[in-house]
Amino acid sequence: MTTAQAKVRTPREVVDTYIYQLYNKRDLSLVRELIAPETWRHKPGAVDKLNHEQSMKRLSDLLDLCPEIRFDNEVTVCEGDKVVIAWNGWTTQTNGKTYQLAGIEIFRVRDGQIVEIWNSREAAGLWQPSPIEAMERAPT
Repeated sequence: MTTAQAKVRTPREVVDTYIYQLYNKRDLSLVRELIAPETWRHKPGAVDKLNHEQSMKRLSDLLDLCPEIRFDNEVTVCEGDKVVIAWNGWTTQTNGKTYQLAGIEIFRVRDGQIVEIWNSREAAGLWQPSPIEAMERAPT
């Protein structure tokens, strides 16, 4: 397959790769592939525009702070160019402190790259399994 014929990842594939490869496998070489040259990051009360260098620094600083880090998507919802995830995370920081945390993020993906992210502040604790899904999977 030539470069011109290279398959563009779906929005879900982009977000899954962002979480499982870039964060969990610490593969910062994916920054330019997964994140647009200009990305808008929303948080309550503010929106910031980051270029590739700023995105790389943000991610590198986090990975440097957390030599052990893992995220799992507990719920993923896709609609058009948006992907919503509810994630659980586990980290150990350089000072030895460990954390379990959960959050929800919304990603807008265009042409195989993240162009916008909305995130609220993460919370201590983990999302618990859905009792509805457990009931639906239970043998009758």
